[in-house]
Amino acid sequence: MASIHSLGKGILQKYMDQFFTFSDTVDYFNLFNVFGTMFALHFNTQRSGIWTLKKLLWSAYRALYLMSYLSYCYKAYWTFNNWEYSTASANVLGALGLCSGALLRLVLFEVYYPTIEQLQMFLNDRKYNNQDEWARDRRSQLYQHNNRFLMVLISAIILESLCFLAFLLLTRPEFMLQYNGHILGGPSVQIAYGTITACWGIIYVLVFIVFYMLMAGFRLEMEILVRSFEQLGQPARTSDYGELVQMGLPMNEQYEQEFWSVLQASLIKHIKRHVELLENLQKFRSIVGPFAFLQYYSTFGLIADSFFIVSFEGFSGYSMAYVLFASFLILESFLLCRGVEHLNDLNNRIGMTLYNLDWSQLLRYSTRFRFEYGCVRRIILQVIVQSQQSLRFTYGAAGEISMNSFAELMQKSYSMLTFLLQLDN
Repeated sequence: MASIHSLGKGILQKYMDQFFTFSDTVDYFNLFNVFGTMFALHFNTQRSGIWTLKKLLWSAYRALYLMSYLSYCYKAYWTFNNWEYSTASANVLGALGLCSGALLRLVLFEVYYPTIEQLQMFLNDRKYNNQDEWARDRRSQLYQHNNRFLMVLISAIILESLCFLAFLLLTRPEFMLQYNGHILGGPSVQIAYGTITACWGIIYVLVFIVFYMLMAGFRLEMEILVRSFEQLGQPARTSDYGELVQMGLPMNEQYEQEFWSVLQASLIKHIKRHVELLENLQKFRSIVGPFAFLQYYSTFGLIADSFFIVSFEGFSGYSMAYVLFASFLILESFLLCRGVEHLNDLNNRIGMTLYNLDWSQLLRYSTRFRFEYGCVRRIILQVIVQSQQSLRFTYGAAGEISMNSFAELMQKSYSMLTFLLQLDN
């Protein structure tokens, strides 16, 4: 028995190690893909279009979520026809709002999945500066950090969903399977129905995590690029002509030719990487826009429903489930706004890094190499100008994503809370 236990423990340990052991070929998103399949987000274990038995069973499993959603649509319709001003009505509408938000996120994820897959492939291609030990170490830290964050957040939302299941879904009739106001099925049916309802909350959070992981990947690649520009003058200082560069002394033609060749090659390599990042960030921006629009307004609506419940029920075990979920929504908005602002700051740092380099030492005009001198100066000025422009992540026509938009969301939420408290009094 002990040997079987140790064998099972070893297999589990080996399975978990693959999600926290970094290598050049590891997929940043392997653990997310496991959770995505587990919670009916996307079936990616079979990349071919063949409908295998495994995929067919998974599709039937996902259909249960759709049936659960339709049941809440019916309950909301019945509630409106038999309206009572009570927390039960607010619960039904709040649950429908949560499921609708999760369903819309799921639809956005499926519609934009080809683009998301392209961005994942781009971030998983880590050839740029792969020989740099600092870059390899930072990528390893990102892989482990993302998977730990994913494990912690999923564990927290599962725990919150279990509390929601125990304190609300199995005790409040409005969360149970109903028809014309009458509860259908026994305890086993209600447990299965409540579990699927709780999983809608996990789907709601899980879709956000993939955007967070993509943003974290782009942020790291920007940091690596900034560091590469900061080290732009190092080849000159460590070469045969490095002492001449540092002292500002003239170089012979051979040294000067080598200097310009090395500098242009380094610039072209880093600028090409910058262009690749900007092109992929443009793709990322095209899918963040609809998601952020849905994130901003659905968060405001769900926070309003949570505050409504709290203002009428007070702080109890019942209302704390709403408070916890509202906390997750606020955390999502904060991480999204802070991540976008950090990306803009890193892009600006590229221009500032080039501007602050000691170009009086590195770039010295000579008649023999005046063409190379003018070409490098133009390239540097173009990069400086380009990097000072905002990446323009927006949530629709309402505004640009930033910490200011997060502060605005918090201000509106606070105003709404004070209004509901005054209304209750």
